[in-house]
Amino acid sequence: MDGRDAAVSAAGAPGAVYAAFRTVALDRPGATAVIGPDGSEATYATLLGAVEDAAGRLTEGLAPGEVLGLAAQDPLAFVTVYLAAAKLNTVTVLLDGRASTGQRARDARKFDLARLAVDGAGPGAFALEPAGAPRTGEHGYASDDFVVHCTSGSTGRPKGIVMSQAAVLARVRLWAGETELVPADVVLCALPLWHCHGIDVLTLPALLTGATVVFAHGGRLTGRGLARCVQRHAITVMSGLPVMYRMLTEARGVPATALGSLRLAVSGSAPLATDTQESFLGHYGLPLRQVYGLSEIAVICFDRDYAGNGSIGRPIAGVEYRLDPVRSPEAAAGPAYELSVRGPALARGYYRDAEATAEMFEDGWLRTRDLVRVEPEGWYVLGRHAAFINVAGEKVGPLEVEDALRACPGVLDCAVVGVPDLRTTERVAALLVTGPEFDPDATRRRLGERLRSCQLPQRYEFAAALPRTALGKTDYAAVRELLDTEERDAT
Repeated sequence: MDGRDAAVSAAGAPGAVYAAFRTVALDRPGATAVIGPDGSEATYATLLGAVEDAAGRLTEGLAPGEVLGLAAQDPLAFVTVYLAAAKLNTVTVLLDGRASTGQRARDARKFDLARLAVDGAGPGAFALEPAGAPRTGEHGYASDDFVVHCTSGSTGRPKGIVMSQAAVLARVRLWAGETELVPADVVLCALPLWHCHGIDVLTLPALLTGATVVFAHGGRLTGRGLARCVQRHAITVMSGLPVMYRMLTEARGVPATALGSLRLAVSGSAPLATDTQESFLGHYGLPLRQVYGLSEIAVICFDRDYAGNGSIGRPIAGVEYRLDPVRSPEAAAGPAYELSVRGPALARGYYRDAEATAEMFEDGWLRTRDLVRVEPEGWYVLGRHAAFINVAGEKVGPLEVEDALRACPGVLDCAVVGVPDLRTTERVAALLVTGPEFDPDATRRRLGERLRSCQLPQRYEFAAALPRTALGKTDYAAVRELLDTEERDAT
């Protein structure tokens, strides 16, 4: 037994995630496990063999206790290395494979990386290379830590969310049970695997159920291309960003039958506009259900019974919640609550960030910092506590203003933030992406009918597209910077 085998044995190898996958692979060796963006396929037996080979390479390439950065963009390579690392109980940091050399060096220092797994030559191939500039000295990972998710940094500085294999397995099994996944399902993953939505909500639930995962490059798909992908592979389950469903509802020449194989369509990782839900249901005859969660615990709520109207549903099985009353940001909307949750899927905290961990993790609870409204038909997210705009003492929720803007003709996309104002503390500012139908006066009149006076944007700016994070979420930090730049230029 070499050093790595001894370390694995001491940690109770094989890891829980790998062991669950291996059980499924041995039971369904000839079934198709994954289909790549290029159409290449791998059965469960083939994938298991690739995982075993990758585990051997990691054993040779990493010293016991060293930390791996997983930066492969090829989905098959990513999944292979992920499961191999799970077998070896190797701490693995999931990274955006498109990051620059400088960013990789910063990640190496921040997360104490020794090696990076990157794309090799051909589908499923990977290479190991030095991480660049790892921190010297001992790392700060616990004995049962397995994977680190890097937050997108859309509203603040990026952080590394650390969790065990037990937590990963819990979130995977809870979600698979909630969606009633079965081996006959074909799941579409058009999201990056380094993000929780791509790996924990789509890929792992499918693979640990015995279903098939079809990978696609979401950023390269049009609405028609997405519909063709669903039809070609007879997709039964898809989950993605709201923009994917907006593309499907706006695509010309796509018949309702194109999505006929779907039994479940889920939107998550960003707020879903009610008109997108209504348009999708009207055109395709299938409810578009919203899911709500955080990478720190994965799925929290799911609109399983389809309340629609922007509802996130209710907490799923396995998630315990606490609702702390706060002063309602919208007087007419009823009581608001700050949501805290806990359960077996919860991460242990942020890597080497005691301040952020103390802010979000409290006595076994995760303080989501989100405010919710609780109605009989479901829950509604009002927005993040820190994101509310203080307009002369009135708390304005940006999400409600954005929802009202998106309902206006010609508004293709929008982002609402608070900007400093000497007289009123803050004022509401909107960055708009507009089309030919946009009429500023009509938009202001329509907003005046729907929103209170303190909610009305006092400043409008326009852009060809909203700034976005690598995942595709609105980058609010970049929106504020853009608005600040526009204001400085105007003066």
